[in-house]
Amino acid sequence: MTEYTPLMSTPPDEYEVESKNPNTEHPPRYSLLFSLLIALVAVAAAAAFHLSVLSETHQAEPLLRTTDIESSLRVATPSPNLDKGHAIMRDKKFKFPRMVFPASMVRANAAEPDMVYESGSSVVLSPTDSMIYHWRTNSSWPKCYLTGWVSPAADLTGRKSYTWDGDVTAIQIWNLSAPADRNALKTLSWNTRPSRLSLLGTVNFTDRAVQNGLGHLDGQEIKAPTPRFDCLGDTEITVELTCTACRLEFQQVFSMPPLGFELMQLA
Repeated sequence: MTEYTPLMSTPPDEYEVESKNPNTEHPPRYSLLFSLLIALVAVAAAAAFHLSVLSETHQAEPLLRTTDIESSLRVATPSPNLDKGHAIMRDKKFKFPRMVFPASMVRANAAEPDMVYESGSSVVLSPTDSMIYHWRTNSSWPKCYLTGWVSPAADLTGRKSYTWDGDVTAIQIWNLSAPADRNALKTLSWNTRPSRLSLLGTVNFTDRAVQNGLGHLDGQEIKAPTPRFDCLGDTEITVELTCTACRLEFQQVFSMPPLGFELMQLA
């Protein structure tokens, strides 16, 4: 029977020498252990130095939080030459957008669908309350759009104010069918209001200072809340304003500073 012989990783002569001298040193093995020991000492020293630097920095000056870094960054102005542009327009006698006050504003309450409200200055928006706005214009200015105009809180103090709860950054503006009788728009109920045709857009009913603190609203002032539409000559516009996740109340009166929903005409 053939005898099993294990394979050798070293030549027979070297194997015999090592087997005869069991106390022979192995330089590569001890060098590896020494290298590992040096590496561990270096890592420990680096960690100790890093912790000492952090402790000194923390005592001298606290580490900045994410919000601190964001607040210290310079905020870019979307229209840096806006004031200069307005000055040029005034000098050249260009026409600025013209604000048109609504002819009627009537509340409609889904919770009391047969309740009839008369046109007035009181504006109430909620998940069950909407407002019917109507404008009449006869102008040579060809284009219009709808927007919400909210003066800064400091300007409204003592003269005008509004109360709100929930999200007022996306109040819906619905285009309504033309009423058969414009006088009927002076008194309406939920059941007698004109039917909705299409969604024109959404309006943010917060002043500019509040909007600047909301990152998801960055740049929204660059475009109008609703598309421009033709309003040359004798024109009537009827819309419904709704708010599904908020409550908003204020008095919209014809005085300065402006506060309310307006029709803007463009020359």
